[in-house]
Amino acid sequence: MKKLILNSPAKLNLHLQVLDKRQDGFHNISSCFVIIDFYDELRFNLLDKEIKLKEVNPIKENIILKAVNILQKHTNTHKGIKIELIKNIPMQAGMGGGSSNAATTLLGLNRLWNLNLSQEKLQHIGLELGSDVPFFINGHSSWVEGRGEIFSSIELKESWFILFFPSVNISTEFAFKNLKSSSENIISKVDFLEGKRINSFFKWAKDTYPEIEALSRELEEYGDPQLTGTGSTIFLPCRSKSHAEKVLLKFPKGFLVKSLDDSPLLQVLE
Repeated sequence: MKKLILNSPAKLNLHLQVLDKRQDGFHNISSCFVIIDFYDELRFNLLDKEIKLKEVNPIKENIILKAVNILQKHTNTHKGIKIELIKNIPMQAGMGGGSSNAATTLLGLNRLWNLNLSQEKLQHIGLELGSDVPFFINGHSSWVEGRGEIFSSIELKESWFILFFPSVNISTEFAFKNLKSSSENIISKVDFLEGKRINSFFKWAKDTYPEIEALSRELEEYGDPQLTGTGSTIFLPCRSKSHAEKVLLKFPKGFLVKSLDDSPLLQVLE
């Protein structure tokens, strides 16, 4: 195999609670990550030794190149690759686009370079790139703990969401630096399945960014708008596809997606 095209999916946080700061500088969280049918596309072509990344709008210090380099170091591999990125997932939007791209790169190169690394080993390597990368390598909607690397399976019914993309960018680092300690009761996986959920960043995001506050207020008439990750994407859970389509008539700038039990990336592990 010399070529490979992979869809790199986004995620939503149906729940995200920051618990405490760890000694390593990261934070312990509890969260529910769900994969959705909204993708970037990565196209891989084998080269002898050269590493190339083609982008329409180049991203500074793109994590894709970091993933290539770290995989080479872990495996002492000197093969080359050309990767073309077709970007659809907004940056700094809380949807894990960069982490998904890194995971997609690790999985794609594992196949094309015939490295035969296990899923567990790839997750270990991915954690060096970012806390969400192992989740995308795992490839299943999950209850997530630790700094994001501890998963447990969770059964979720198919759901429809309308996404809204405020014209603000929120870096994860900036959000965590500005998050104040919380006295909220810890929500367990059982609590979540019984309907309890929060996002520890939502109030901060609304207080900090007037556009997020205004959009949230407007959407409250039609449901329970929520923030994914540290933002800035707002999503509106819908009872059904038909319900979502009715809401879209009022908000044509929204983008309709549905949840997926399994990531399309799992095909490269089969």
